[in-house]
Amino acid sequence: MPTELVAPAKINLTLEVLYRRADGYHAIASIMHMLSLHDTLRLTPQPQSPTPHIVVEGFAVPTDERNLVWRALEQVGQLGWQVRLIKRIPPESGLGGGSSDAAAILRCFQRRRAASKLGSDVPFFLNGVCARVSGRGERVKPLPPPPPFWWVLAKPHGVGVSTAWAYHQMGQTRRSAPTRRLPRATLRLQKRLLKGDICTPEDLAPLLHNDFEAVVLPALEPLRRLRACLEAWGALRVLLCGSGAAQAALCRSQSEAETVAQTLRAEGYWAEAAQMLLVEPSAPSRGILSST
Repeated sequence: MPTELVAPAKINLTLEVLYRRADGYHAIASIMHMLSLHDTLRLTPQPQSPTPHIVVEGFAVPTDERNLVWRALEQVGQLGWQVRLIKRIPPESGLGGGSSDAAAILRCFQRRRAASKLGSDVPFFLNGVCARVSGRGERVKPLPPPPPFWWVLAKPHGVGVSTAWAYHQMGQTRRSAPTRRLPRATLRLQKRLLKGDICTPEDLAPLLHNDFEAVVLPALEPLRRLRACLEAWGALRVLLCGSGAAQAALCRSQSEAETVAQTLRAEGYWAEAAQMLLVEPSAPSRGILSST
């Protein structure tokens, strides 16, 4: 029987780009949270295969060594697997689908130490449903999650934002800015989470922040149109997901989120209602140790 893994999407409740490090990466401060929207990975052993065999359903992504699932299997020394990857999380959306897929493999094979070698978001997916992330993503401090609020996740079809492009845009606008700054938005939200006094979506809305909004939205008119729709339909706050291109609208209830998502799909957008998770996915009860 295939082993089934769940790879949840994430949302950056805050995302601040602090400075460019000597190694070329950017230091960030962010509070991330897992969502109910998820990819599914079904693993079947292929003991005689010298390379993984990845079959994708849903959103199109590479099936060779460019795929983080392939690279994760290489990292853990488990090449003899067929992976049926059901992609519900759009690529280049800022929702962390590829990183979460890789983390699901590491969690399954109990090899968490390889996370930082695969991507900046991968360590988060191995350290609880809510966490403060710093450095270039490798430092993760779990935090108590707020209640499981509902969001609408949406993006125009055919629009994607690469992380490299978004950081380049950020650099262009900050040539004369200070090289370092305090993560004020992240610290403010962290304090409230530790106090445990975020009880309603209205409490959370004014604490949300994403530095990339200042550079991504002005460059992409389809994202500005989508934001105008979400705001007109009464979202408490609309937030860019990571470096884009998806946006997340914080809603007052599940019914509101589902209604808005359905309306957006009728308008030709990709859209899903999603809830913030309270418990992270776990490895299969029967651990996979070898494909042989």
